Amino acid sequence: MGLLPTKAVRKIGVLTGGGDSSGINAVLHGLCLGARRMNIDVVGFRDGWRGLIDGDYEPLSFDRTIKEVDRSGTILGTSRTNPYKKSGDKNRIEYAVKALNLDGLVAIGGNDTLTVASNIANDLDLKVIGIPQTIDNDVPGTEYCVGFDTAVHNVVEAIRNVRATCDSHHEDIVIEVMGRESGWLAAIAGLTAGAEFILLPETPLDIEKLLLALKKRHDNGFKSNVIVVAEGVKGFAHRKIDAGTDAFGNVMLAGIGLGLRDYIQDKLNTKTRAIVLSYIQRGGTPTTHEVFKDLAFGRQAVKLLTEGKSNLMVAYKNGHLEPVDLSLACGKENVTSNILEMVSELTLL
Repeated sequence: MGLLPTKAVRKIGVLTGGGDSSGINAVLHGLCLGARRMNIDVVGFRDGWRGLIDGDYEPLSFDRTIKEVDRSGTILGTSRTNPYKKSGDKNRIEYAVKALNLDGLVAIGGNDTLTVASNIANDLDLKVIGIPQTIDNDVPGTEYCVGFDTAVHNVVEAIRNVRATCDSHHEDIVIEVMGRESGWLAAIAGLTAGAEFILLPETPLDIEKLLLALKKRHDNGFKSNVIVVAEGVKGFAHRKIDAGTDAFGNVMLAGIGLGLRDYIQDKLNTKTRAIVLSYIQRGGTPTTHEVFKDLAFGRQAVKLLTEGKSNLMVAYKNGHLEPVDLSLACGKENVTSNILEMVSELTLL
């Protein structure tokens, strides 16, 4: 028998919203570990907030999650459903919570998912704990988001895999990575993989300065260069792929990698390649560091609920987990000044 939970917590729900990553299932297993110890039942809602709205769920347990702990994606599925977009959806969530006798809810996701979680906690008087999860690593209030380490690993491996071929053929290559309006993924992966140029949304791109720097390297015998560009880079009127907006009004960014390739190739009259990594960044076996850290996120969420805490986010700060106000997740966290300085020193742009 496990320990009896305090604050009369007997059943909690969990959902995973927004973009997936290779760390979510480890969080779910950590949550089930903590819940089993406290004799708490866990139900998982399918496809994010849609599952709560439609009452679509499944029981979760140690036995359900143990073999999924190092699997990428999310066994619950995910979506970008916004319960505040359609009238009546918030009431349906309230009905589902009462029908299942939930004592608390854990929301795993990025800025949009956690913003909804904070609003739900206030509007429905429900105990809600958020866990930051996005490969963009741009949730304020935390220094680390679930999935980031594995995504960086994937981008670094991709750069290493293509560099040798581009060196052999004396070609530059543009590698487009995700991140929306934050350049964490591009900066950390680019610096780690030794990219010659890193272009971030935090710094407007001077395209003519980039061309001059590339030409100078070509003239000095360096015919092959890696240019890592974040999808949300500004200052370049590239040809975009019209991908519309999601349920939260976010523009679906795409096209800068291919547009930059065409521009460089045309202006410098040199063969230039481009790779858009897209979902390759999200998948793959999570790193050992990822799994171990994410288990702790899940266990900490259960602990906070049993302590009667609510409207908090499990944040990673100063080398350990600590709760912060969930409303912090409503903003965006840009790349810090020290990282921007390192990128500037590298590219001299």
